[in-house]
Amino acid sequence: MVFRKKSFIISSFFVVIFVTALCYVLFQIPFQKINDFSSNAFLTSNELSEIEKSDYFGPLLRVRVKNDETIKASNEKMKSDFEPEIEFRLFNLIPIKNQKVKILKSDTVLVGGCAIGLVLKTNGVLVVGSSPVTTAQGEKDVLDDKILQVGDVITQIENETVGDGKTISKIVNEEKNRGRELEVKLMRKNREITTKLKPCYDVKSENYKMGIWVRDDASGIGTLTFVNKDNRFGALGHPICDSDTKTKINLKDGKVYNCNILGVNKGSAGCPGEIKGLFMQGKNEQGVVEKNNEYGVFGSLNEDSAFLSSLNEMSVGGRLSVKPGKAQIRCCINGTNVETFDIEIIKTNFQNYSNDKSMVIRVIDEDLIARTGGIVQGMSGSPILQNNKIVGAVTHVFVSDSTKGFGVYIDWMLNQ
Repeated sequence: MVFRKKSFIISSFFVVIFVTALCYVLFQIPFQKINDFSSNAFLTSNELSEIEKSDYFGPLLRVRVKNDETIKASNEKMKSDFEPEIEFRLFNLIPIKNQKVKILKSDTVLVGGCAIGLVLKTNGVLVVGSSPVTTAQGEKDVLDDKILQVGDVITQIENETVGDGKTISKIVNEEKNRGRELEVKLMRKNREITTKLKPCYDVKSENYKMGIWVRDDASGIGTLTFVNKDNRFGALGHPICDSDTKTKINLKDGKVYNCNILGVNKGSAGCPGEIKGLFMQGKNEQGVVEKNNEYGVFGSLNEDSAFLSSLNEMSVGGRLSVKPGKAQIRCCINGTNVETFDIEIIKTNFQNYSNDKSMVIRVIDEDLIARTGGIVQGMSGSPILQNNKIVGAVTHVFVSDSTKGFGVYIDWMLNQ
């Protein structure tokens, strides 16, 4: 009986030890990071070569490239669209997950930091407000019917393409359309809608009117992030939105211009600052804008663009390269002079889908804080550098603290 009791105690002790050890192992496995390292993960070819030595996934987990020949592949093959397979191994022995990753097309880019002027033309016209029409029955506000909403982008009326406000007036006052209900095609929150709307007869002008204020372009300044070897550029790290409706511009086409920074409105708690710049449309055109999406603004620079001669080449660091700690940003806050300032990366976020808030950063450079208050509007797109690599771009400032803001991983931008 005593022997059985001792055996039970010993068995219980080993069970406790086993369960404790198992809990420790499970606690040490970074399941969230593994999930983050999903099919959206991008690596440079250099990072793929070094991934087996990386401790990114903690002390118990190692990553192995399944096909050793992948590491020995030529640089050209490494930069193609193939997807090598990696394997997560517990204690470098027990396979727990296989995963394909994508390889960034280039290990180096030209790093930006210069201010650029941007002009975007909308694909259709953006509804920014209403203009009540004086009818025989009194004032009529078309938005009261909720058929149209602020932020809608009207693309067609009666199958005719809408390019600007004058086009709307022309279409609704054509003899065949006057006084009748018209078919309207529009985009609302990235969804195409077809609806019917009857323009109002304005007794003052004796014309039919839609009764809306519209905008067909947007302009502003930002910061160039990078240029690759094909002269493709990325900037801002977030989309350009209409200033009134906060709606992302539905891009038709756009232009990039040289920009001269005239001054800065300093930022402070509760009051984001702003860079003030000047550029002339039609002059000093440097390239075209082809995309405006959640990752930023993208396009191509001209072969003779003045930007190309002023930029320096630097290695790319994917998200495996980004660590909390000291870093730098490059931006222009005076004239056309690009300067480098010290920051620190406070936090890197888990992301298994694209997001312009990949990391939290803080400005620690006293010179930049004295001149701008920290991060201000117009600095979006400023390259974030760490360990002599470009790892991201500034995207947002904290309204409550102008020295802090968000940045986006560079790999989200490079694959646009």
